[in-house]
Amino acid sequence: MKKHKKQRPLKQATTSVRAISTVITTIIVTAVLLVILVVAAFVSENILSLQLASTEFDQATTNMGLLDQVIQDAALRQGAGGYVQFNQRTGGIGMNQTANTLSIVAVAKYGNSTTWQWSSLLSLLYHGGSEVSGAAKDISGTPDLNVSISDPLSFLRVEVGQGIWVKLDYNRIRTISMGTLIANNSAYDFYDITFIHLIKGTISGGSGTVNVKVQNLNINTTSISCPNGVTVTARLNAGQPISVVSDPNSTVVMITEIATRVSIG
Repeated sequence: MKKHKKQRPLKQATTSVRAISTVITTIIVTAVLLVILVVAAFVSENILSLQLASTEFDQATTNMGLLDQVIQDAALRQGAGGYVQFNQRTGGIGMNQTANTLSIVAVAKYGNSTTWQWSSLLSLLYHGGSEVSGAAKDISGTPDLNVSISDPLSFLRVEVGQGIWVKLDYNRIRTISMGTLIANNSAYDFYDITFIHLIKGTISGGSGTVNVKVQNLNINTTSISCPNGVTVTARLNAGQPISVVSDPNSTVVMITEIATRVSIG
């Protein structure tokens, strides 16, 4: 008598195949979900980093405007000062001692000339993080060398080039006609020319939060008297000199330099 092997029922084989298929499907779905989660986490981290960098740059732009106000307020009184706090987790605040030179030349009608000159002019800047983007724009002030009484002595703007920057400088003068005064039976036209001279102080601190400190060191005033009139010109670097005073009468010109120290730490 021949022995026959028992065959596995067809239903049992089908159930086994279905079980294997379910396991494979579960593995595939799990793998896809993990990939989605990893991608989502990466994208979320990038978006959060971008938002933090953009928020910090916007805050730095606002704080640079506050710093400008502190500097101009301190310019009113010798010894006055203040500070503004900056975050630099993604960006950074700094000072740039430039090669800029500002000169003022007063030429008397029948006399000698007098020159005032300031070199290595300082500018303040905040460099935005690598994730920040934007367009160049002027925020306040003007790049003009000679400004009116209604304009600030500062020029605050956003510049783009090798990153994005907020920049603040005081490379300009304000010329004010103070009217005519009578002295010793003679009439004199008075002019005041003001310049805020930023002086580099100490720099310390690293990433995180730093304070930018400002102090008015001195207000230096010199004057010249030109009985027969005077012409005063100003020049930044090797640029074309511009006339700021042209008076044929008896004239007194006062030059006011406000020496202001800026430190970071």
